[in-house]
Amino acid sequence: MAVRVYVCLFDLPAYDRRVAPALRLYRAKFDPSGVVALLQDISRILPALRRDHDRKVPDSDDCQHWIDAIEPDAGHKPSDATLAELAGMLIQNLCVPHGLGFNPMRDVDAFVPYLSDRSEWFADLMDGGEELAGGRLEFTFGDGSLIATRQQIQQFLQEVTRVEPPPADTDAAYLDFRKLLATAAANTNYTLLKTGIGN
Repeated sequence: MAVRVYVCLFDLPAYDRRVAPALRLYRAKFDPSGVVALLQDISRILPALRRDHDRKVPDSDDCQHWIDAIEPDAGHKPSDATLAELAGMLIQNLCVPHGLGFNPMRDVDAFVPYLSDRSEWFADLMDGGEELAGGRLEFTFGDGSLIATRQQIQQFLQEVTRVEPPPADTDAAYLDFRKLLATAAANTNYTLLKTGIGN
């Protein structure tokens, strides 16, 4: 399975206050009520989520399937696979902001060769020489669990802004990527998550 690298705008308060506590409660006390409430929230915002590209958007049947599956299992320990699948669904849809006018989950594979040739910092970030150092997420989606510091967000924005956009076939996506980084830099509730997602 091919893995694509994404840089995502990440709403840390939504994660810390809503999603992580619900998943933690389900994992530790086998109480799915918080997760069920979040799945119901996702069902209500599905039309807005569908307007964003590259987001794994469930449909209302997916949400209802999970509600029907876990609600009767209160008191029973969830499997690691169940927790991972629920975490992926909840985090992508409740912690990656939507409705911003640009794609909040940017597939950066098309930019990697171009930017890596022009920015040593970006090349180090993509090949693991530089790690995001803002903390490790307890629950995540894809293979990334590290988030960026404020300083790294600024560095990321500076590196991408100083480089001319790549050839025309990726120009619009690159400009969207700049908007994503500028939004993360301007809003202290947001950070960045770099993650790999299998296709």
